[in-house]
Amino acid sequence: MKIANTLSLFLGVVLTIIAFQWIINPQAAAESLNMIYLEGEGRNTQIRDFTAFFLGQAIFCFLSLSTKRYHWICCAGIIFLVAAIFNIFASIYHSAPITITSLVAEIIFLLIAFVSAFFYKLNEKS
Repeated sequence: MKIANTLSLFLGVVLTIIAFQWIINPQAAAESLNMIYLEGEGRNTQIRDFTAFFLGQAIFCFLSLSTKRYHWICCAGIIFLVAAIFNIFASIYHSAPITITSLVAEIIFLLIAFVSAFFYKLNEKS
């Protein structure tokens, strides 16, 4: 249980920090992802969607931590899995440059989430 709690807490804190960067300094957050800080409605969408992406997953991590249920952190892992798949998809089918640093982060985060989920599930059976 200690491993699952530690991984959930770690991932939740990291994702919360990223989400708050999108809230407090979205231009720096965009630049950290090698993105252009958009104008007008695009900026609203960019800030809203990235904040929701990271804060929503942080909430899943903290829900797993507080309830000791694997389902919540598994949701965060699935979102990172989908993000990693579409990182590759965009590169193959839309000639977008693959972002290796983002892909590595997505894989690390999905592994942390799934390992945590595994340990929560393992403890549920005991």
